[in-house]
Amino acid sequence: MNRALFLTIVVGVAASFASAQSRTGGECNLVIPESTNDRVMLFNSFDGSLINNNFIDLVPAGGMTPINAVQVGEEIWVSDQIADSIFRYSLDGSTHLGTITGGLDNIRGIEWVGDTVYVTNSGTNNNAPGDGVVTIDVGTQTINGFFVTGSDGAGDPFDVLDYFGNLLVNDIIGNDIDTFTRDGDFVSAFHESDGSTGINFPEQMSRTSMGNILIGGFSSPSGIYEYDNAGNQINYWDVGSSVRGVHELGNGNILFTDSSGVYVLDPNSGAITASITGVSARFAECVIPAPGTLGLMGLAGLAAFRRRR
Repeated sequence: MNRALFLTIVVGVAASFASAQSRTGGECNLVIPESTNDRVMLFNSFDGSLINNNFIDLVPAGGMTPINAVQVGEEIWVSDQIADSIFRYSLDGSTHLGTITGGLDNIRGIEWVGDTVYVTNSGTNNNAPGDGVVTIDVGTQTINGFFVTGSDGAGDPFDVLDYFGNLLVNDIIGNDIDTFTRDGDFVSAFHESDGSTGINFPEQMSRTSMGNILIGGFSSPSGIYEYDNAGNQINYWDVGSSVRGVHELGNGNILFTDSSGVYVLDPNSGAITASITGVSARFAECVIPAPGTLGLMGLAGLAAFRRRR
């Protein structure tokens, strides 16, 4: 095989590998902020094992209570509830690229969709608009919109999730999950809870490989809740703690977080194992490796192919 053809195949393999991935797929790592030391940790998305407990050190940038780290193009954006800021980092976590401040207060979960980042907000300091979802233009890193949440416009959102072309936004006052368009128009209630027999204080929402929704329930009856795509509750796991973050792993288990660490639940047996303890862990998100990493993986795959010939 000549060198030109070899390089062409390498590029093709890497590009195909990259295009086949999604932020909810298995070919990624999980980033989880923790507010004990104000840093972002890195975990294996297949089995939930710890890769790096200090992937991003947020302290130099002013981190105080990081909640949600998400991939935004070739960057990682980290929301901070107390700093009222979003910290921007390179995809490999090595470089602080800037901080988005002003117009945000008591922010929690965030979501990237196209050229927009949606930010759940619950305060009016720093000229912030109060309870609702703030929108930020990715290209300019500036606020360009806001919409209220809840079926009555009085919701207090803790997370927002892109879901089949719309947005799911939860409400820690009404304990419901509602569907909105990406423009912020209310569509319908996805799931209504009474907060006593159903979910109470919903925190992170994440989509499973089957298209269902996992949500961490923080207050009693706390635990992990699962809903089908029509909003019907189909599973509940009492894991013995106030759940914050949730994410389905590649092996079918469920990673969850609480104020004491990061854990993995076997949904079939109920067995729970610890990935790391002693940290106040937050939301879990899938981050696709940088293009350089993909290229190396493509090379490795091609080398294996050549050995098998």
